[in-house]
Order: sequence, then C-alpha cells, then structure tokens
Amino acid sequence: MAATLDQLQQAVESFFLLFNGVVIFLMSCGYTLIESGGVRSQNAGHSLFKTLVIFITSALAYWITGYAFAFGGNPNVILGTRFWASERFGAKDLTPGVENFTNSNNLYNLNNQDPYIHFFYHYMIAFLVTNIAASAFAERCQIIVYVLFSIIMAGFVYPFLSHWMWGANGWLGDVVGARDYGGSAIIYLTAGVAALIGTIFLGPRFGRFEPRTLPLFGHSIPITSVGAILVAFGFFVLNSGADHRITGVAYGDRVGHGLINTVLSGATSGATYYILQRLIETIKKPSRHLKRRVFLSTVNSILAGMVAVAGGAVTYNPWSAIIVGFIAALSFLLWSKLLIKLRVDDPVETAAVHIGGGLWGIFAIPIFRRTVEANPDGGFGNETLSIIYRIAFGESWRGLLNSLCTAAVVMAWTAIFVALLFLVLKLVRLLKVSNEEELRGIDLFQHGEPAYALRIYCAACGEQLQGKTIEHETVGVRPNFPTIVTDAEGAYGLDDMRGHRPYRIFQ
Repeated sequence: MAATLDQLQQAVESFFLLFNGVVIFLMSCGYTLIESGGVRSQNAGHSLFKTLVIFITSALAYWITGYAFAFGGNPNVILGTRFWASERFGAKDLTPGVENFTNSNNLYNLNNQDPYIHFFYHYMIAFLVTNIAASAFAERCQIIVYVLFSIIMAGFVYPFLSHWMWGANGWLGDVVGARDYGGSAIIYLTAGVAALIGTIFLGPRFGRFEPRTLPLFGHSIPITSVGAILVAFGFFVLNSGADHRITGVAYGDRVGHGLINTVLSGATSGATYYILQRLIETIKKPSRHLKRRVFLSTVNSILAGMVAVAGGAVTYNPWSAIIVGFIAALSFLLWSKLLIKLRVDDPVETAAVHIGGGLWGIFAIPIFRRTVEANPDGGFGNETLSIIYRIAFGESWRGLLNSLCTAAVVMAWTAIFVALLFLVLKLVRLLKVSNEEELRGIDLFQHGEPAYALRIYCAACGEQLQGKTIEHETVGVRPNFPTIVTDAEGAYGLDDMRGHRPYRIFQ
C-alpha cells in the first residue's frame, strides 16, 4: 500500500530531526577537541575522558527524568509529568495523540516526529549544554564533579528551561510569548552561566595569576582547528533546523535563512575580533608572553557570532546577521577582558563566548526578526512584530521585555543550582585536584595514562629523560618527575613560584 502524504511528511521530518541530532553529537565532539587542544599536553587526556563521563551520565539522567520534565506527557506550564525512564513512551494507545508526538510550543502544533527520534535529538542538546559548560573546568577538576554536574544539568536544570520555552504549555514560550528559536539563551546562555559559576568556585589554575598574570597556552592548534570545524558544522545544522521542520515552502525558506545567517554572523564576528585585537596589540605593544592566543580567541569569536545569531537565525534577513555578528564580537571581547580583569580563569573562554554571544542574541530577536512567520501547514502567515520593521507599534517593544525575562530566568535558575552543587563539593573537598597533580599532569595522576607517548609527555612537562627507558619511567617512584607548569611561551617551577623567581622553558 502506498504511503499517504501525512506518512511521508512524518518520515521526512523524523529523518531531518535524526540527522540534526547526529550532527549535534559531532558538534559536542568538536567542543571537546577545542578544549583538548587549548589546554596543556599533560592534561589533554583528562579533557577527553571528561566528555566520555558526561556522555554516559547525562544519557541516563536525561532518560530517567530530563525528557519527562522537558517534553513529558500531560504537561503544565512548569513541567511534563509523564515518560519517566520512557514509561509508556511511544505506546500504541497514544498514537496519534499529541502526547506521542509532542515537539514544540503549542503555537506551532508540530506533532509529526517519531517520539524516539525526538528524544534522541533533545538528549543530544542536553549533552551539548553540559559538555560546553564543563569545558571551563579544564585542567583542575576532579572526575566526580563531572558526574554530579552532568546529573544536575541534563536531568534537571536544562530540561526545565527547555520545557518553559519549547515544551507544550511552557510558561515562557506559551504564556509570556518569548521566543528563542535556536537556543541563544536556553542552550548557550545556560551553558555559559554554568561555566562561569563553576569556574569561580574552582578558582584559577596554579600559576595563572600568581605571582603575575601569565597565559597558560594550549598545546595543539591543529586539534583546536578540527574541533572548530566540527562545531561550526553543528551550528549550521542546529541554527537552520531550529523549527524542527523542513517540509513546506515557509519552513524551507527558514532553513535557508538559518544557514546563510549563521555563516555571515560567524564570519563577521571573527573578522571584527581579529582586527580589533590586532589594533589593541599595535597600540599597547604587550610583551610576547602576555599576548592573547589570537588563533583560539578568533575561533571563539566566530563561535560567539554563531551563538548570538542562533536565537533568530531562521527569522533574520542576511544584513541583520551581519550586525548581530559585529556586536557579538564586541560582546565577546568585553566579557573576555572583564573575566581576566576579575581573575576568573576560563582556559578556553567558554563563559565569554556563550554569555557574551547568548545574552546579546536573545535581545537581538525582537529587534531584527522578520515580520513573516510560518503556518503549521508550511505556508507563510502569522505576521509578527519587530522593532526594526514595526518600530511605531508599542507591541514591538514588548519583545525586549520578554527577552529580559528569558535572560533573567535562565541566569538565575542555572546559577542557583550550579552554585549549590559546587558549594557542597567544595565543602567536602571533592572539587579541585591538588597543585601537584595539576602541574605534573592530571592524565597520569587521575587516569594512569597520558594522552601522548610518555617521552613526549615528559618532554612537554620539562623533564629530560636522559637515557632512561620507558619501562623504568612507568613503574616505581620517579624522583625526577616534572614540577613545571608548561605552556608555549614560558613556565614556573613549584620552587620558583614560591620564591617568585621566574623560570622559563621552551617547548
């Protein structure tokens, strides 16, 4: 029997969501590579293992409680109340009811994706949020922190926020009327705030600000480059697929706008940051070891532009994306310099990227979005108000209040629960590794194996093996084990740090 039109549409939409979910997983891997390449070589393996721990823990947490809170059956304005641990999930007696195919805000009535694919897609976003935030804890965090952080973020904090904005009857999206199509606030601002709070509790890495500010450079630009490519690939898909639909002329148009706007905003942000940073260095002429990591920071500025445009990528005209990207670069630069001024040590600038981009992005939506919307049948309609196109209408300005409400809710909700978790962990002394472990390498101390061959690892730590065999170095006591903080420009030894005498090595 030939498939009906509705069945074909469901198949197309389900595959579209499935493809997007797989790419979001690759995007998370890209963030891991950016982090791994952006830290010192003796701690690179720890960053990779962190992602593995988060993947395992967040999957179970989102399956048990997360999805039910976010998109569970019988939803109210606060949370869903069904599908705990997939209980009665996708059951035949619910087909073809709304509960079985709940997708988004009631306004769009999108109920045609397979429920299991829908779960997979939204779990991948929960994994992404958690993994982004945890990258700020690099080089000094214990494994137990990642486990508990994943449970809190994927099982509780993020699911509530996603329900409030995107779930059926959610109070932010359905009652207040706020919009965050691609997640500038719900995904990225959440991750940025969680990263900032956790980083404050962890404190700076040993040698980062004492006895003087010293950048601790990453060990591999090629690894960071590959990660950036994967993350950009993910943004193309996540931003353009914000509606979770591609069938219908209006949704096809929005997918196309999402793609080009993501490219333009990211490119504009990256170019703006690079030019500004070079001008600043030309004027100030900082010493070589105090120069910013221009490559990593330019990558981060590109990502900040993509974060900022995410909230309304499917609704902007291309010229709007240029402006959004330009302002995103300024926002990222200001947040980055502010956090350094406050001595907040964020190894790969996670908080600056996602707070700077996400906070601006949620306010850009009511300013720049087009006035045309998409109908549930796939056609154009449902004209909306925006400040640029309907500046004389008082209702156009209400969107800024909705965005302010969204930003405040996201920041407060995330900060409260992350702060409580890190406070408890700090009180029971399970938060941070010792200075000795941090300097000599978490890879060996926490995991028993380095990310690279031992001779490379030891050389990176400033140790000369002087003919010792690898076997000798991997067993027994190693009295000459490295006590050096290393980076591409210079380092301090433990004794030198205590005596405030700079000791420099070069890799």
